[in-house]
Amino acid sequence: MDFKPTVVKQQSSGTYPPYTPTFVVPREYNDIVLEWDTETHVAVITLNRPAVQNALSPTLMEETIDALRLIEDNDDINCAMLRPAGEHFCTGGDFNAFTNKDLMTQRWYFELPPKLLQVMTGSTVPIVGLVRGNCCAFGVALAGSCDIVLASESASFFLPGGGVGFGCFTPTVGAYKSVLRKRMFELLLTSRPHSADWAHDAGLVNYVHPEEEIEQKTWEMTKLIASNAPLVVRWEKQFFYQIQDLDERHAFRYGTELITMQSLTRDGNEGQNAFLQKRKPVWEGRKGGGARGDVHSPEEEHVWKVGKEGRRK
Repeated sequence: MDFKPTVVKQQSSGTYPPYTPTFVVPREYNDIVLEWDTETHVAVITLNRPAVQNALSPTLMEETIDALRLIEDNDDINCAMLRPAGEHFCTGGDFNAFTNKDLMTQRWYFELPPKLLQVMTGSTVPIVGLVRGNCCAFGVALAGSCDIVLASESASFFLPGGGVGFGCFTPTVGAYKSVLRKRMFELLLTSRPHSADWAHDAGLVNYVHPEEEIEQKTWEMTKLIASNAPLVVRWEKQFFYQIQDLDERHAFRYGTELITMQSLTRDGNEGQNAFLQKRKPVWEGRKGGGARGDVHSPEEEHVWKVGKEGRRK
């Protein structure tokens, strides 16, 4: 089944119609919609506060965290899409939640976005972001914490700290590893909107597409990733984030151990034999276990000599 959602747009009454899911909804939420399709192995998280451009309410953030954990625990989901229900991705923090509040309330609120962003990057399931319209402050961090981002030509990225009197410090942490250093300074210090093409050149966005194509292109990217070997997809994301803080020697050591372990999973063994037999592999993911299952065979003799005469397999 393909994912073909209708973008929620403001009606003449000033209200927004409800968002209609395409796939199964495993849990009902207030500020987001979670749906997934186990046939294509894709989950979709839709930010569903279009009337306030998906400003990050505490409810929206906690619900997104809960949804990501449900996705993480579902062996049939290999990739997730994060998208807005309406015309704008995310306008950042919800000022109603922290303006004129006491110190402890503000601290409680401002600790929630980092919690969400760390769950996003800590999840083993890759997240493909779809950005349209305004992507502001914590919205930029939300995009930066997606693993791949596709933006419509209407997308506009900005960190407005200088214009609102308090800096976009935590949003910067959520985005700076995705953005070129000089571009990040420009985004941070100017407080002005930047186009989708600018964000693409800066490294924050992978692809820019026309508005009428953005949903389909994001779906195709998400479905493509989800079609690959489940363990490989999950382990590759973990590996990529782990090596960010390692020197080259330790990164190679970690990579060697990981590729060896994965090669001996059932999917690793299946992929190798499918390649040799020139057929399409059948993935089992975490349900497959080791290549040998419960059968304990004697270890092979590992001998490899140079030359045709002396080499044995």
